[in-house]
Amino acid sequence: MNIYLIGYRCTGKTTIGKILADYLHHDYLDVDQVIEQQTGSSISDLVQTHGWEYFRRIEKEILLKTREINDTVVSTGGGIVTDPENLDFLTTAGYTIWLDADIRTILSRLNSDPVTFSSRPSLTDKNLIDETEEFLNLRRPLYAKAAHLKIETGLHTPEEIIALIERRLP
Repeated sequence: MNIYLIGYRCTGKTTIGKILADYLHHDYLDVDQVIEQQTGSSISDLVQTHGWEYFRRIEKEILLKTREINDTVVSTGGGIVTDPENLDFLTTAGYTIWLDADIRTILSRLNSDPVTFSSRPSLTDKNLIDETEEFLNLRRPLYAKAAHLKIETGLHTPEEIIALIERRLP
């Protein structure tokens, strides 16, 4: 069974994904890293050159190909749930965990992460606070629809999060 991690930027998908995969002796796949490897471009450069639609098409192809693998922890991009086919896939393809955090935690992590601006292109022309609020409001209902489990990552250490996940895995 594959485990899919969903959630907004800087909610811990990559950090928790790597730890969880190691803990469960699963493989680990980060969709954004696969996109960068396949295209030879950073996410920011890819979006700037080809646009979000192109990026989402590649993201979807990679997600749907995970049908062919098993026992893998898959960290997805924050907007993967905006495609209805992806949303349906995430509800049925494995066990989907929504990693969430309050906006202050997300903004703090975004501002302190050195790769934020190279790997996380702006989603709008708005400032970071307004953009984050807008997209959290749009995406949280979609994350909730796809998720089998929700964990607030701002409230727990990575070790506590792994323990919570382990107790809830089918």
